Amino acid sequence: MSGGKIEGYLSELRRELRMRWTPSARFLEETRGHLADAIAAGEKQGLLREQAEQEALARFGSPRMVAGRFAAERYRRLEWMMLAPAVLVGLSIAWIDARPHWDDSGITAGMLVIGSALLGLGMSRRAWMIALAVGVWIPLDLIFHATGFGSAAASLLILLFPLAGAYAGMGLRRLVVRSGD
Repeated sequence: MSGGKIEGYLSELRRELRMRWTPSARFLEETRGHLADAIAAGEKQGLLREQAEQEALARFGSPRMVAGRFAAERYRRLEWMMLAPAVLVGLSIAWIDARPHWDDSGITAGMLVIGSALLGLGMSRRAWMIALAVGVWIPLDLIFHATGFGSAAASLLILLFPLAGAYAGMGLRRLVVRSGD
């Protein structure tokens, strides 16, 4: 299969896969094979080569959509598996913060940002899950021990630190992937 449209499509699909950190030579070769089969079937039906290519590409879908589906399927389990280390990091930070002689909010905030940013590097989407898994423990402890509604509600502002870190990590990942183009 030497069609320029097909090679352009595969090149665009390769780029879209890299943007999602899912480069897969095997998937690209399978796609090439499916497109070749679809073109051959179109030619058997009496279509010209160019028409068969165009119809095969239209049926297959845009490279962005195909890469999105492939990445979603591939990373669904990984994203859920990232929750375990995120919970451990969050519980560790909350445990340190709850120590009686610990009184350094700046270091705690920094640990929340850095921990969630490092875990956010592994996320292609849903960085908020990592942020909540890392950051929810300190507000829960403060709410549990709060004397009034105002201090309990204000403790939720702590979630801004892991949210910033997780989205910064995910953004850095996307930036690195795009710079590789």
